[in-house]
Formats: sequence, structure tokens, C-alpha cells
Amino acid sequence: MTKYHIDQSVKDAFEVGPVPTLEAVLTHRDHRIQFQQQLVSLYPDAVLIALKVNMPGPVKNNELIQTLLELGIERLHAALSAAALETLYTKTVNAITGIEYFIVVNTSQIDFVKKLTIQLEDQNALGRLYDFDVYNSNGSLSREDLGYDGRRCLICNESSKACGRNRTHTVKALHKAMQDILIKEGSVTFNDETR
Repeated sequence: MTKYHIDQSVKDAFEVGPVPTLEAVLTHRDHRIQFQQQLVSLYPDAVLIALKVNMPGPVKNNELIQTLLELGIERLHAALSAAALETLYTKTVNAITGIEYFIVVNTSQIDFVKKLTIQLEDQNALGRLYDFDVYNSNGSLSREDLGYDGRRCLICNESSKACGRNRTHTVKALHKAMQDILIKEGSVTFNDETR
């Protein structure tokens, strides 16, 4: 896998970047939903994968987030290639409100594709930083739909949805947990590796 260097301190890599307004974030979310629906309509017999980086805090797009997405795309394509799944369409949407990657694969086997993305999330340290959503003409398929446990919090290992909803942990604490994962995993380096 490719190695990346961020020419910043690890702390700055999480905190430096433009901060979108809430209105911009909500508008972007609406556009993303419409775009996903269009793709599913255009490719009714295929599966859509939407990839984004789980990044708590106000900064949703910067060099670190773009780098993490590139690593996620690289790993996703390797897994799809190993599974002999053909790509029909790809698009990266890069906005102040976040960066996302959309890929349509030539299969109707949404269960298989979701299991593949669950493996990417669960079997690699960086996988915990990604969110892979999978859709077809019947809608989305969740981990729980396939009998898997929901995603776990980076800090306390409880439900990540519950911790996020309840704001159990500070953004600073979540960033620290992510920094530890990145430094230990080693695909991304920073100017102050030893902190």
C-alpha cells in the first residue's frame, strides 16, 4: 500500500482546514442523497458503494482527510479486484463540507459487497476511520441487516452511534484516538511522529 506524509504536526492535521456552515453541511447531505438515488436509478442491477472518512469535529475536508480517503479508495479497489468485481462508475466529490467517493460495481449481490466492506472496516486498523455505505435499487444494507454488530466507538468500544448521539466523548479525545491509530498503523506520517 502507498505511504503518505502530511507536512504538518499530527495535531494540526486534524484541526487545520476550512469549517463549513451547518447550512452548507445540510445542503450537501441533501445533494448526496439525491446523487445516490440518481446513481441507483442509472444502475438498477448494480451496487453502489459510498465511502467517506469518519471525522468528528468542524473540519470536514483537509489534506489529512483527503489522504485518508485516498488510502480507503486504494484498499477498496484492491478488495474489489480480488473479488473480481468490475467497476461501472466512479466519482469523487470534493467540497468544503467533506470529500466522498462513489463507486458502482457490476453485481447485484449487495450482501456480498456489504460483507466485503465490513471486512475492510473491521480487519484493518484504518478501517475504523471509514464509513462504507452500500445501496441498490431496494435501498441501503446495514451491518445489522446481515447480523453483524454495529460499529464500536474508538474510545470506549460501546456503540459508536450511541456515543455520537450522546456526545459521550470530546472531539479532542476522538482525534487523539484517531491519531494513535494512524501513528501505529503507519501508512500516514507527520512532521512530529513522536509528539
